[in-house]
Amino acid sequence: MDKLPFILVLISIFTHAYWNYLIKSSENKHIFTALSKIAETAIFAIPAIYFFTVSDFKVSFLWLIHVAALITFFNYFFLSSAYKYGDLSLVYPVSRSSIIFLPVLAYFFIGETVDTVGIVAIVLIILGTFIMHLDSFDKKGVRSILSNIGNKGSVYALLAALAVAGYTLWDKVSVTKMEPFLYFYLYTLVIAVFYNLFASFKFSKLEVKSEWQKNRSKIIQVGFFNSFTYILVLTALTMSKATYVGGLRQLSIVVGAFLGYKLLNENLSKPKIAGILISIIGGSLIYIAK
Repeated sequence: MDKLPFILVLISIFTHAYWNYLIKSSENKHIFTALSKIAETAIFAIPAIYFFTVSDFKVSFLWLIHVAALITFFNYFFLSSAYKYGDLSLVYPVSRSSIIFLPVLAYFFIGETVDTVGIVAIVLIILGTFIMHLDSFDKKGVRSILSNIGNKGSVYALLAALAVAGYTLWDKVSVTKMEPFLYFYLYTLVIAVFYNLFASFKFSKLEVKSEWQKNRSKIIQVGFFNSFTYILVLTALTMSKATYVGGLRQLSIVVGAFLGYKLLNENLSKPKIAGILISIIGGSLIYIAK
């Protein structure tokens, strides 16, 4: 993997983990996420208008935007639901494990292949994610993994990871056809509309107002860092393989687990620490993969 996309993804790792921590620390996850999408479209409206005027936008691009919005909406929905039932230090690693799905999907849909080093890196990342689910390294801990994987938090997180794999591939194709920032902004705008329609039907105005009053600053921060983070990723996707970009993003689990432990008082067990270290080794190998 080339140096520049590697650095861009490394930066995105920290900002992505941070805005996930902010969502987890909110009171009503779905309302918080819906309001953050409004903030996001407002913050980046002026740059979007600029890119719209200078780029060659075609009506045919709308289908790229709407499909991306649909896949990403499911990711936000599954992620918010996962945080409702599970700890940040568990949900975040699983939701970032799109690498479980990416190599196969990338091969069949865009003909992307990875070398031997890449395969080893992917296996280590998957193994690390699996180990994180263990309560302990004894027999009781191994047996408990089935119940851990089967809980609602982990199931929703795994569905979020599948959605991440889906939109990563879709984005890889889409940014070769239209300007990356405008592409991301327009499908974010579509998501903002639909997510807030969903929130308005499911929750009362009083609940929405309460979430805004309690977490206004955090909502605005998520609005900024979400776009900032993924613009870095989209730029990296124009320079590198989707599988490697997605795999390297898995290293954000280290930051996510640390934030959950340090700021939310979540448990950081020996299996989680071991899983994190194995995932770091796997992610590091991606730098030398071809």
